[in-house]
Amino acid sequence: MKHFLPAWIFALHACAALQAQTPVPEPVQTPAQEPAALTATRTAFMRQVMAESQLLTQQYERALAKVETEVAAAGDYEEARAIRQRREQLQALYAGTVSSLATPLPLTQARMMGSAQASGETLGGWRSNGSGAEWLNFRLMPGSYHLEFEVNMSDAPVAGSIYASSKFQPQQKALFEFDEVTLLGIAAENHRTFEITRSTDETTFTTVRVGPLTFSRNPVTLRFTAPDGYPANIIRIRNLRLVPVTDVAETSTASVPQTTSSTTTAMQQASATLKDAIGTAREAAAARYLDELNDLAVTKPELKGQIDAEIRRMKRLGDQKTGRTGVNAISTTGGGFSGFEDISDARLSDEEPISGERFKVVHEGRTLMVRLLWVDCAPLEDDREAEVKRFAKYFNIEDEDVPAVGRAAREFTASYLRDKPLRLLIRPDRDKDGTMAALLFLPNVGLYQNVLVNHGLAAVVAPAREQQRNAMERAFLATLSAIENTAKKRRPAPGAWALSANNQGGKP
Repeated sequence: MKHFLPAWIFALHACAALQAQTPVPEPVQTPAQEPAALTATRTAFMRQVMAESQLLTQQYERALAKVETEVAAAGDYEEARAIRQRREQLQALYAGTVSSLATPLPLTQARMMGSAQASGETLGGWRSNGSGAEWLNFRLMPGSYHLEFEVNMSDAPVAGSIYASSKFQPQQKALFEFDEVTLLGIAAENHRTFEITRSTDETTFTTVRVGPLTFSRNPVTLRFTAPDGYPANIIRIRNLRLVPVTDVAETSTASVPQTTSSTTTAMQQASATLKDAIGTAREAAAARYLDELNDLAVTKPELKGQIDAEIRRMKRLGDQKTGRTGVNAISTTGGGFSGFEDISDARLSDEEPISGERFKVVHEGRTLMVRLLWVDCAPLEDDREAEVKRFAKYFNIEDEDVPAVGRAAREFTASYLRDKPLRLLIRPDRDKDGTMAALLFLPNVGLYQNVLVNHGLAAVVAPAREQQRNAMERAFLATLSAIENTAKKRRPAPGAWALSANNQGGKP
């Protein structure tokens, strides 16, 4: 059993790595010297090959780690050793070449803002606040990156001599910002504020690293700005680039697959043992309780009606059947979600979501259509006139803006839920087409409906109070409404609220 990358990928890796690591000697004769433009084009191509194949290589290397564990457990140590050698070869391809995988941010493609100016490969002219550079629709492979650049900060020749105002005195530190420009809520996650300090002299450039930032879309719009002006300083920035983040944690885990596998197995066994013990204890306690109720019915005939009702309730709890989704229905008391089905560890289907709040999930080999309770995302097409107008009225936006918000919500759901474990509480009653109305929860996040509303990508659709089944539902709905009110008032406003006439100087 052999485990190799396709030969062409491996060859390109080797060629790019060799070019990145081997110094090019100075030619003695220049008649046949390659044009500089061709050399630059080839270098850029090799860098792109390495960057675009890095994710595939990392995924393949992790798959090999799993196979190595299985082969070693089966006693085929020679094959396990061969697989480990191939993993080490793949890891070595990227060792020490992270900078060669960087994606440059060319100033020739940037739009200058304020007093910022590009001189060759150097960005300068930070005299006024809001100055900077913006890269519109910049093509970038989705993933995690650090922003890196080289900077020199010195005093302007006239600083401190002509201007008396403190505003025109040289600063020891300068504040800068780097953002992904988008209406989606990830704008806050990909916003970085950082300081640049004064250099020791006018010729020394210092490398600055900012991040990490995670980009889930392609293309993206990026902005590098100074919120304040620095007229008494000369700040020169060059070699702006995005460097892929090396996945140290996953590499470290892959290097000791047997220990990780053993730990996971032990945890699974302990969890199963605990569940069995809890189930056994619960059954014994329920049996004793039923015996006591039957005895009480004999001694207290005047309480027969109440006792019979309690016995029926206990029997229903014991007779719960496995639901259509392969999990037991929740039947809690005291204001919980009575009758809801609980699905744990579901995954978003590979199919594109129908909309921000309608999509398919996969659980135990079954594909289920899900509709998020209590929220409504914009339609993606403008031919659904009634829905378009309803959504436009809700957010006070133009009809033609509604489909764009709908597409943004769908993209957000696709990227946010992808590869995450999902827990759903599903109402027992289905829609006419079989769609399941559900509450969706994520680890360390909570209710996903809250996330959509917080990012201005969904409207809250609360049922009438008499249709709210219990105190738990009313509490969740109250939280949703509070989150929406906060999102409306936030500045800058998120999602559809940013397009609202209330935020554009129009009529409310």
